[in-house]
Amino acid sequence: MDRSKLKSVMAWIVSVLLALAFLGAGLPKVLGDQGWIDRFAGWGYADWFRPVVGVVEVSGALALLIPGFARYGVALLALIMLGAGYTHLAAAEGLEILRPLIFLAFLAFVGWTRWPGSPRGNRGEPTR
Repeated sequence: MDRSKLKSVMAWIVSVLLALAFLGAGLPKVLGDQGWIDRFAGWGYADWFRPVVGVVEVSGALALLIPGFARYGVALLALIMLGAGYTHLAAAEGLEILRPLIFLAFLAFVGWTRWPGSPRGNRGEPTR
């Protein structure tokens, strides 16, 4: 397998795994899971903010799976992860900051492979 094809396959694998993770995190927020309600209240956020974050997570996850929209999904989810990192820092939650940083690294990889002007372009299709 040549290098560009391997990069494309890896981008798809990471995109699907990220999409599953963000769907798994976003849907409970949208559906009003009590654990998320309690966390957002503990962080001092208004109740309306939780489903907004959930909708952005779900939207970003779905966008990751559509080649022409993946870069927008990366941007949305990166903003959410920056906000999550800020929240964990402001709440003095110590190592909880690592999770958003790890997700940001994976999002950066997907963005690098899907952004226009990258060797893969914005389609994420294998080269011929």
